[in-house]
Amino acid sequence: MPDVPDDDYRVVLGEESLDWRGLTKSELSKALDTLSDLLEPLANGRSAAIMVPAYETECLPSVTLTEALYSRDSELPLEERRRLQLLLDKCQDVEPGYEDLPSLVQLDGGPQRETSWGMAHALARAATGRSMSCLLLPLDGASASDHPTGWITVRRQTGTEQDEVELHLLQTAEDSLVFWRGVITREKVPEEEFFALASTAFPDLLFAPSLRFNRFKGSHQEVLTWLVGLLGLLNDHFSHTLADCGGDQKKVQDRFKAMGADISPESPNTKRNAKAWAERLVDYSGEHHRCEWHGKRRWDCDRVHFSLPLKAHANRVLIGVFVDHLST
Repeated sequence: MPDVPDDDYRVVLGEESLDWRGLTKSELSKALDTLSDLLEPLANGRSAAIMVPAYETECLPSVTLTEALYSRDSELPLEERRRLQLLLDKCQDVEPGYEDLPSLVQLDGGPQRETSWGMAHALARAATGRSMSCLLLPLDGASASDHPTGWITVRRQTGTEQDEVELHLLQTAEDSLVFWRGVITREKVPEEEFFALASTAFPDLLFAPSLRFNRFKGSHQEVLTWLVGLLGLLNDHFSHTLADCGGDQKKVQDRFKAMGADISPESPNTKRNAKAWAERLVDYSGEHHRCEWHGKRRWDCDRVHFSLPLKAHANRVLIGVFVDHLST
């Protein structure tokens, strides 16, 4: 299975997330934890970026981010401060260009506002056709529900002209999953990039090295949106749905059907067919696991075979087979 990382960042930290003025001590600690929790899976040296001017942002009264992070008499709680330091050090530093100048924008038809350097940069890159997200926490006393989130349309003023740009706003861990799945479907990424993004987009799934898209009957474009939808539902719901239903397979099927996915366990006839049953046995990390459930794109073709949650792998589900149709 190819695994070629995308080394060009897609998430930019908006300086709005660094405005901690007016927060109480407990609110400040929570804000730092929330920001660090979102940065943790992104701070790998390639996925996320911070604009260099962000370090001069006034994040506390008359205190810049640099002073707050590195001054001996910083008001930031020590443990949370050190964690954020380490994560920001792993983000790419970006010097702004002319196209990154803050401008007036409207987020999803809301009131007009001026962007930060971070949002302006994310918008400039998104305008070129690259899927981008801006990490933008609502730290002005409003709750996350009062702010737009996920994929939105941004109307921006660029000089004497206006344009509209699709941008993702990242506020929660769930937003992050939606973003990476959106990257895959919006850009119709090729096979090698799909697998490079899979562990980020579907963190509770495992992917067998033998998986290949050319084993589906449908074309890459036909299969991709269905596949991302199915994997997203399996990642987000399969394990806890099994537990909620007490292992009742029919109830599990019905719940997934209500969510728009056709999944089912293998039939008794398939289990009695030694050759067919062996086709569901998949090697992963030197161990064999039975992929005894499958999802269907159509009644007659294109299957994704997957395992029950694997205790040895933190109850993650193994995606073991992409195929037109296995023996039954």
